[in-house]
Amino acid sequence: MGGREGPHRSAHRPSPGERNTVRARRLTTWSKILATAAGATLAGSVLVASGTSAGADQRDDSLEKALAAAAEDAPTALQTPFETSGGATWTTHPQSLTFYRQLDRSSERVSVSNIGRTTQGRPLQLVSIGQPAPKSQEEAADGSVAMFVCSVHGNEPSGREACMKLARDLATSTDSTVTRFLSRTTVLFVNANPDGWVANTRGNADGVDVNRDYLELATPEGRAVTKVIRDWNPDVLNDLHEYGPSEYYRTDLLHLWPRNRNVDDRVHSLSQEMSEEYSAAQARSEGFTAGIYGHYVKDGEPFLQVAGDEQVRILRNYAGLVNVVGMLSETATRPLNDEEAADVRVLNNRRVATNYASALGSTQMVAENRETLARETAAAAERQRELGASQGGVVYFGGQDDMIPTDPAQVEPEPMCAYQISEATFQDLRRTLRLHDLTTTRNATGRVVSLAQANRALVPLMFDERSEYRLAEGTPLDAC
Repeated sequence: MGGREGPHRSAHRPSPGERNTVRARRLTTWSKILATAAGATLAGSVLVASGTSAGADQRDDSLEKALAAAAEDAPTALQTPFETSGGATWTTHPQSLTFYRQLDRSSERVSVSNIGRTTQGRPLQLVSIGQPAPKSQEEAADGSVAMFVCSVHGNEPSGREACMKLARDLATSTDSTVTRFLSRTTVLFVNANPDGWVANTRGNADGVDVNRDYLELATPEGRAVTKVIRDWNPDVLNDLHEYGPSEYYRTDLLHLWPRNRNVDDRVHSLSQEMSEEYSAAQARSEGFTAGIYGHYVKDGEPFLQVAGDEQVRILRNYAGLVNVVGMLSETATRPLNDEEAADVRVLNNRRVATNYASALGSTQMVAENRETLARETAAAAERQRELGASQGGVVYFGGQDDMIPTDPAQVEPEPMCAYQISEATFQDLRRTLRLHDLTTTRNATGRVVSLAQANRALVPLMFDERSEYRLAEGTPLDAC
């Protein structure tokens, strides 16, 4: 776990002259990188097959059919208020607490636990599902873990409705396909912003957008989600949202993978595969349209990026940076056709069904690629440790997966081995470091945060002066 003390060690602080020499060498190295990579995109941004996944037209749809049957056969007592209204009204937060209590009591596969409290005192709940019963963290480590973050923006209800429905279908299905899947997979659902849910606001009770808090962890909601990621180490994560359509932004589902250039190439390619070849493909197979989040499209071609950048503090990017195969799902909130405009129930049911389809695609990604996911995410963590120990790789403070930054200040082609922080800074950030699973060692002037860690990519983004979202001042160390 992060934040524990290590043995005393000395750290070399380079003199100004040494720093200038090192910087000159790095700028020369970077000019060579730009010369050879002009016009190139990150290798990981090209979809790479995992070696075990089938094409969309060859995919086994038995899990989809089994869950559809479970939904049709769901007892009235386990239908959500949204379902019983036919889509006319959304489930309220108190109703959701009742729903999950009933689901917990009715199925041995379900466990509901509190992982924190909001500013207004509402429980932050983790719903865990497994077969024959929910697994402990230690037991889950021997299988696969799929995690869904359900409507971190409180005014985007379809994600949490999709989560409730999927949790119920997994918990109640008697089909052997589902029970076999759950015997090897723990499925986690986090209801991430109950205060915003009650107030129908994007932010939490303090007005903070939780999906911009996954680096600083200033909110109880952000801390709870990050703690689940640290403790359960999910193989895949799908963050369910909604968006407002416009003239050039009109599809049932928008999806996106981590775009931060510091994400391990293999984690990046698997995330893109899940996003496009599983979640978007599942939506399309059900008759929905799907496109890439953040891209305006005209005459079938993207022409302007308006969102979906590389910010470390956004969950899909944070997931990739801590070696989790992650993605974002967004479904359109407003009518896309005359039928939806005429009947709010049609509109709302499409919103929920689209997010459900995306979530189902993520479960299918696990079902078909569990060995690949386990192997590649573990290998990515080890690569990060090795890069940190050898001061290898490149650290980026800008750009995104399809755009190499042209400003040398946004690139460190010869990374430092660690960052020196003061003892006061360490005490201020002790909880944050621990939640990010980052360790420190003590020395005469404070603490050293080494890059030789599985979550190496976070360290420069937290402490380097070139990082847009750095949390505190840290001195780069050339030798450790």
